[in-house]
Amino acid sequence: MSRGLNKDDIIYFLSNRCSQTLGGVQTIIRLIEQALPEQKFVEIPIVYNKKDLILDKLPNVEVYSMAINKSEKIKRYINIFEIDNEEIKEEVIIPNSKIVVFGVQKLIFLSKKDLINNEIIIFQSNRPDITFGTVEKGKVPFILTEKIKYIDKFLFYTEEDKKEILKILGNSKVEYNFKSYIVPNPSKTPRNQICRYTNSLMYMGRFDIIQKNIKEYIKLADRLYPKYNINAYGDGISKVLLEFSKVNVKGVIKDISEVAHENSILLLLSNYEGFGNVIVEAYSVGMPVIVYDSYPAAKSIVTHNAGKLVPYGDLDGVIEAIEEILKDEVTFKKYSNGAFEESKKYIKEDIISKYIHVIMDPYKN
Repeated sequence: MSRGLNKDDIIYFLSNRCSQTLGGVQTIIRLIEQALPEQKFVEIPIVYNKKDLILDKLPNVEVYSMAINKSEKIKRYINIFEIDNEEIKEEVIIPNSKIVVFGVQKLIFLSKKDLINNEIIIFQSNRPDITFGTVEKGKVPFILTEKIKYIDKFLFYTEEDKKEILKILGNSKVEYNFKSYIVPNPSKTPRNQICRYTNSLMYMGRFDIIQKNIKEYIKLADRLYPKYNINAYGDGISKVLLEFSKVNVKGVIKDISEVAHENSILLLLSNYEGFGNVIVEAYSVGMPVIVYDSYPAAKSIVTHNAGKLVPYGDLDGVIEAIEEILKDEVTFKKYSNGAFEESKKYIKEDIISKYIHVIMDPYKN
C-alpha cells in the first residue's frame, strides 16, 4: 500500500532501539522526528532498557516496546511509559499508517495484517546480508520469503548495496515490487575543516572484537610505534585489551570535532560495517580516512582524493596508506581538502530532506 499522509496519520519506526539512545539508526530516527514537529510518530524498539536512555523523549513521539510471551511467541505491544494502563489494546499499529523498518529481518515482528494494511518502508541498516539476517550466505531466510512482497519502498545506502541486496533477492527467487531509493547516511558533525597535520591517528567507536576488529588496531599500533600514535575514543567490552597495548585509550567523546585538531587520519578497520557513519563525520572536519573494504558501501564513501580503501586484513597496505597521506604537510593538506569537499555529499539537512521525501512519496512501482 502506498499513499500520501494526512495530518492525523502516524509514522511508525521499527528498530533495535528507540531514539532516546545514541547510535546510527537512533540518530536518523531522531533527526526525522525533529524535522517534522507537527507529525505524530510511534517508535517500536525491539530492545528497551531504561538504564540505556540518554536523551529525552520528543513531544511528538510515543515509544512502545514488544512484549514477548515465550510460550506463544510475540503477541502484543506494551506502552513502556504506561505499563499499568488497562486501556492499551493488543495492537498499536493503526491501519493505513506508514511503518519505517530498519532492516528487512525485522519484518518478522509484523503480522500479515500489519503488512497488508500499512505502507512498508525499509531503511537499510547494515551490510546487505545482515540487513536480511541471513544464515545461508546470499539468500533470504525462509521466515522472510513471504513477507518481502509487502515492501513498498526500499532505501539503500549506495548503488553497491542495492546491487548486492537485489542479488540476494534474485538468488532466493522471492517476489518483490518495491520502489528503490538511494540515500547515504548524514553527518551529524557540522562542516568545519579543523583537522591538522600531526603524527596521531584515531579510531572512534565501540571497543568490540567481533564487528569492530579491535585487535587489528593493537597489531597496527605495535608496528607503528613510536613514529605514529593511535588514539582510541569510545568504550566497550574489549577496552581492557586496548589498555594493555600501545593504543592510547582516550575515553568517550560525543563528536569527532572535539579531537579533530589532535589527529590527522581516521582508521576504520572493521570486520564489517553497514555504512560507517564515522567516515562522513571525519570528512566534515577535513580528516582523511583509511578503511578496510569489508563492506559494499565503503567503495562509494571512500574516494581516492579523501583517503584510502585498503583490502581487508592488509596491514602492510594500511601502513603504506598512512605513510602516503602523512608524507609531508602539503600532501596531507591535499587529502584534507579532498575529505572536506566530500563532506558536501553528507550534509545533515540535505539528507534528512531526502529521508522525508522517501517516507512521504506516494508513488509505488
